[in-house]
Amino acid sequence: MRRTIRVFALAFCAFTALGAQEAEREGDWRLGFAGVRMLNGMIPTGADFTLSYDGLDFGLGGDSVLFFKAGGGYQDKVIMRDALGQPSYNEDKYNSPNFQWEAALFQGLSLREDGKNLVELFGYYRGRYDLYQNEDPIALFEDAEGLFGTSFMAGLSYNSVVTNRHRAKSGVYAEFAGEWGPGFLNAKSDFWRLSAQARSFLPLVDIPHEGGNLFNMYGALFGGLDYAGGSSVPIYVNQSFGGRDLRDSLGESVRGYERNSYDSSFKAVANAELRLVGPALGLEAIVPLLYAFADGGYYRGFTEAAGYADEEGFLASAGGGLAFDLFGFAQLGAYAGVKLIEDALYARPDAFFWSISIFLHF
Repeated sequence: MRRTIRVFALAFCAFTALGAQEAEREGDWRLGFAGVRMLNGMIPTGADFTLSYDGLDFGLGGDSVLFFKAGGGYQDKVIMRDALGQPSYNEDKYNSPNFQWEAALFQGLSLREDGKNLVELFGYYRGRYDLYQNEDPIALFEDAEGLFGTSFMAGLSYNSVVTNRHRAKSGVYAEFAGEWGPGFLNAKSDFWRLSAQARSFLPLVDIPHEGGNLFNMYGALFGGLDYAGGSSVPIYVNQSFGGRDLRDSLGESVRGYERNSYDSSFKAVANAELRLVGPALGLEAIVPLLYAFADGGYYRGFTEAAGYADEEGFLASAGGGLAFDLFGFAQLGAYAGVKLIEDALYARPDAFFWSISIFLHF
């Protein structure tokens, strides 16, 4: 029953998002919709919006863009630690009102043929407010009773990824970023992290048809690294891959392992997919997508976990999924697979898994 409710909730969110997928432009300003916040994976409780201004020109070879993002919602959180901070499947579940805001400058250094930035410098100011509502917070984490955090990030990206009218992707995206949360602004958020990621899309087969796509197939690869440290590393930093857009924890990035698990100081992930895109169903904007995947990951070191500071290991899984690409914005579907390496750290013996998804993994 829970999964059925979740399907309808995700579908509702998808179609809500589709209605706002085309950013509203007024002169050099553009207003966009960035996504829905969820409680228990089922109940929409908030949203994120973006605002950008591209009327600047610093004469550096590419577009200059001011970017703003803000949003919030009431969400559920999980810490896969016990009362002493050790990794444990006796996870501490709690709810949290969360608000986030950011301001950024994107500066292109060169342009692609379509006029978008190919090489880009970026700088961010980020703020967030978390009010963790749990009866027995893990005292080892200074932000366990709430956080008002500030961080600054800078980096470089390269983006040649394009999507053709048949929904097949090609090109490479790569970025490197460094982020700093200064402790003199908030002692509960005193951290640094370095992150890098790359994704590549390789067209393999494309059978055009007079009425649109008939069938195409392409390979997709993703790789990510994240290393964080400091005197007070917030929970969300341990549980995510950094960069321009925060990526899920290692446990979620390697499909089949528990969400927010393996919240280690150093983490690495690799994903490979073979995607088959079929003919449109009635509308050209609704396209089925079948894919096979293989995921791998590595973790080392757990913040504030005595005896686990040097703990390390590998994760791996494989499987497949079916989704429906909706207007190029969301891909509503489900996937299933099997864990290839035992979930030994959290003593989870189950090997088979399945889940519902609203977006592709990357």
